[in-house]
Amino acid sequence: MAHRMVESISISVPSGGTHEAALALPVAGESLFSGVVIIHDIYGFSADLHRHCQRFADAGYVAIAPDLYRGRHPACVVKTIRSMTTGRGFAYEVIEAARHALAARDDVDATRIAVAGFCMGGGFALLAAADQSYAVAAPFYGAVPHKASRLKNLCPTLAQYGAMDTPFLPHAKRLVEHLEELGIEHEVLIHENVGHSFMNQHEFRLAALGRHTPLRAFYDPDTEAQAWSKLLDFFERHLKRPRLRGGSVSPIR
Repeated sequence: MAHRMVESISISVPSGGTHEAALALPVAGESLFSGVVIIHDIYGFSADLHRHCQRFADAGYVAIAPDLYRGRHPACVVKTIRSMTTGRGFAYEVIEAARHALAARDDVDATRIAVAGFCMGGGFALLAAADQSYAVAAPFYGAVPHKASRLKNLCPTLAQYGAMDTPFLPHAKRLVEHLEELGIEHEVLIHENVGHSFMNQHEFRLAALGRHTPLRAFYDPDTEAQAWSKLLDFFERHLKRPRLRGGSVSPIR
């Protein structure tokens, strides 16, 4: 399939300055597209993140993936994870800056922006989507807050987890309970025979060790294909099809 290269861009952060993000565009003419903000896992701004950007673009979305970290020091990683539990901090500024960058584009319908995230990014995706800025959310194996009230304004959500991911299965159950209590449209899917990170294709050694932890973290291409199909169906249902500027309808492919 012909596609444009994922490019590196700078986005303006509310507290001042700019920050790095990856951007991928669909190959098309004059369509007005849906957009998606993609939030990375604990491994940060990786080749896998760029792969997901390209995959969304190939499916007909303008995709942006911000780097949540300010450096690669372990303390920065810890600080970012901690900000997910507090609901504030630099990571949220960067996520909002990425959404704003999409919404400001002439080729994006600002009312049809989704958010997706993996692992740590799944937790951020849930909380970011609870401020009524997104049309749909797709967290993968993300942490879920203990209080349902933190998700009270959440948009329709498709969450996916692995059945072997012992630490995160309680989060899947909690998410179902929260969203049923709040009356929010949702699907929470549990994939058999995989654990954490089944969507993430990391090549470095540290990621390979995850298979031997309670997370049972490993990439699984078959499950990824199933989960991706579920995501595209859910997105198309809630984001509808891109409208040509002339007013007719063009399908997402």
